[in-house]
Amino acid sequence: MNIIKIFRILIRATAILLWTLFLQNVFIDIPRLFTKKRRFPNVIHVWGKGLAWLMGIKIHRKNELPLPMGEVIISNHMGFMDVPIMSSIFPAVYMIKAEAKKPFYFGPALGREGHFFVDREDKTSLRKAAANLLKFSNDFCRIIIFPEGKASPDAQRLPFKVGAFAMAKKLDKTVQACVIDYLPQRSLHKWDVKKKAIPQLIELLGKKSIDVSVEFFPAEKVTVDPKEYAVIWHDRIENRLIEYDSEKK
Repeated sequence: MNIIKIFRILIRATAILLWTLFLQNVFIDIPRLFTKKRRFPNVIHVWGKGLAWLMGIKIHRKNELPLPMGEVIISNHMGFMDVPIMSSIFPAVYMIKAEAKKPFYFGPALGREGHFFVDREDKTSLRKAAANLLKFSNDFCRIIIFPEGKASPDAQRLPFKVGAFAMAKKLDKTVQACVIDYLPQRSLHKWDVKKKAIPQLIELLGKKSIDVSVEFFPAEKVTVDPKEYAVIWHDRIENRLIEYDSEKK
């Protein structure tokens, strides 16, 4: 690792930490002391824009975002960068796996930002998440969900879990899908969920710039069985990624 890359990693890591702590304390933790507001999608949106800029992420939009925006946002999930990418586009909170609550300070901070947590292996946790989401309908802000449940950097998508689509139908909310792809080859920024996250994050921070493409689909209501709808969108996104690969050849 050359000295320029090391310097880049140190500067970015410091800037990202300070940016995150500043927004968390000034625009989330302090306001929570004086207001009943419990979700901060606009702050998360600003954080995402700043994080994408600090990481050198360049987003190339394949099309303009169709309006009106959807209320439940879904996307394929290839790695850590998907979070600043999606947050920079949509003011929204996330559905996050329960393990993310464990890290000191940053785990509880996610809860204070208004995200939802679910343990996909615990049926009790799933019921609690469902109950919270029903309450969520009363003061609804957009929610971003990666229906694969974990990152999958290859062209072949993991099966989509039905939860996002069942929730959208239950709450009568629109679903808007996005396709994220890493350029020029997604393998260059591969994220392996079987490996430790910190070394992979350091590798991303050391890159001069990272190019990604995003394509949007129009928002629509879930008009069929959510299980069927999950398969439909899995196949649409999978086919789009295969088309991207064909165009690159």
